[in-house]
Amino acid sequence: MALDPMTLLYRRAWFSVAVLICLMNVAPAQQDSAKKYKFGPDSFIQDVPQGEIIQGEILQSKVFPGTKRRYSIYVPKQYSAASPAALMVFQDGHAYENRQGSYRAPVVMDNLIARGELPVMIGVFVDPGHKKETLPEKRGWRPRPENRSFEYDTLSDAYSRFLLEEVLPGVREKYNIDDNPDRWGICGASSGGICAFTVAWQRSDKFRKVLSHIGSFTNIRHGDTYPGIIRKADKRPIRVFLQDGAKDLDNEHGNWPLANQQMAKALAFRDYDYKFVYGTGAHDGNHGGAILPDSMRWLWRGDPAVKPAPASITPEVQTAQWAVQWWGPRHKEKLATKKAMKQVDLLFVGDSITHSWENAGKATFKKYYQPRNTLNIGFSGDRTEQVLWRFQHGEIDNIKPKLAVVMIGTNNTGHRMDPAKETALGIQFILSELKQRLPETKVLLLGIFPRDEKANGKHRVRNDKINKLIQQFADDKHVFWLDIGSEFLNDDGKLPKDIMPDMLHPNAKGYEIWAKAMEPTIKKLMGE
Repeated sequence: MALDPMTLLYRRAWFSVAVLICLMNVAPAQQDSAKKYKFGPDSFIQDVPQGEIIQGEILQSKVFPGTKRRYSIYVPKQYSAASPAALMVFQDGHAYENRQGSYRAPVVMDNLIARGELPVMIGVFVDPGHKKETLPEKRGWRPRPENRSFEYDTLSDAYSRFLLEEVLPGVREKYNIDDNPDRWGICGASSGGICAFTVAWQRSDKFRKVLSHIGSFTNIRHGDTYPGIIRKADKRPIRVFLQDGAKDLDNEHGNWPLANQQMAKALAFRDYDYKFVYGTGAHDGNHGGAILPDSMRWLWRGDPAVKPAPASITPEVQTAQWAVQWWGPRHKEKLATKKAMKQVDLLFVGDSITHSWENAGKATFKKYYQPRNTLNIGFSGDRTEQVLWRFQHGEIDNIKPKLAVVMIGTNNTGHRMDPAKETALGIQFILSELKQRLPETKVLLLGIFPRDEKANGKHRVRNDKINKLIQQFADDKHVFWLDIGSEFLNDDGKLPKDIMPDMLHPNAKGYEIWAKAMEPTIKKLMGE
């Protein structure tokens, strides 16, 4: 059955979640019964070709004598021996491989490969070593693999040699895997996360893509030295995605949130291609699972087999000549304003229409929103990609608004005339970022205001198409939909100049209409 465009759009961006019992050489973290993140469509089995998972065992090892382990190989349906495939290796393989489990990596890979958002890739899911005479009956955490910490937390080339000499040769005998190191990735959680980084750090001639969830960059086996090493060592040609949460571990080995922040700072200092997503989670897979589809897309962006991402979802600074002189300083000003505020209860997000609450709408803003501890981060000229960039560069960090009011997209419709579905996708990415970064904040998503005098104007028609798509993002739990566009129109459907003189931006009268139309919904959502 073919998927309709709206279903494809929804599945493309919304983050997915699972709960992984992720572990080092400490007791597994207890799963939190009140999950903050939920699975998105990319983590559920869809009507796309399903890859095959083949189980295997390694009963002897020269690199780690006396160990035994299981592993599995994921082969996508689209694989053909005639074309070299990319490679992704997962540590704690059983935790990532289970289609009904924590990360559901094969499900995510099935869905993303089918849509061209990942290259065709072979997945190798390797378990840590057991040291008993026989392997446990089943893969999993019980009994604990005794050699896990030694293999994963040691900062040597031992584990990379184990993969390259004992695991991957057999895989490569069966499957045509590309020799290009830019098409080899490695992933893990907790001690598996630092292990993934160590493999790429030691052998960047083979592995150049790293995905670390709640990585143990602490002093279990001197992992806390990595930030200093990164700052002083020759730069490796690697791309790194880090995830951690504010409630991660703090014990005798170190503080995981601080350790991951230090890693991010070191990577930034040396100008690595990296991304650090810092959430509110603990030492489990709740947050890492939530962003697995998005992190895989980010990690594999630019691969020759991946469809280029639309501009609407590619975070970017403002480059319009008329805006570059003030846009960066305004961003810094908003960071300073946010920091100076004791609390932010209401957040406005958008473009020039939102920006002008500070100009044409100033009197109305003072009346309705200034008493509500409101932060306005509307920027003239912004499209969805600029909002994404600003979110990822601190504008909504360390705040907990009760409500965020979002209206964006009319500039995507403007000179560039993005297809409606691409603009809607950018808006969905914005909603995803808000949910990830402000999980306790409700979002009021506004329909894009009417544009052009007549209903058949090309911009009006495009915005109407976008609104029909994005209203379906509302779930009435986290995201709420409100379209007040008709409030600005005459009875004949025309947009009057005494409300929007340029057929785009409201004047003072228009801002008063906007505020009055929103007020009942804002009161309700803010619990007033």
